[in-house]
Amino acid sequence: MVKTSYIVNKEKRTVVCVIETKDDFFKRIYKYGLPESWAWYKKFGGNKVYKGVAKCAPEDEWDETYGKRLAEYRASKAREKYVNRCIKEYSDKVMKNIINLNKYGRIKTPRYPEHPDQL
Repeated sequence: MVKTSYIVNKEKRTVVCVIETKDDFFKRIYKYGLPESWAWYKKFGGNKVYKGVAKCAPEDEWDETYGKRLAEYRASKAREKYVNRCIKEYSDKVMKNIINLNKYGRIKTPRYPEHPDQL
């Protein structure tokens, strides 16, 4: 679930975009049963809030629509950066398991995961 909201302040000539996500990415990883996904979900999942701010310079003309688009772009970039970092960490872990499998013929079995009742 993704919810986007805006806070517009015409006096200060600013627009803030707030993107709220619930179980944005890692709920899907857990759903498909990838290795150690519940541990990763506990680490990175849950509700996240990303903010983007657009400020109008004194010499520029105030345009609320453009301010909203710019603030949303900045909040989306923050979300993208976070999700990509999580994917990289997760893929590094998977690659380590693949290397161990090739090198030793086995991977280290993780501890049995807890089952999330709320999912």
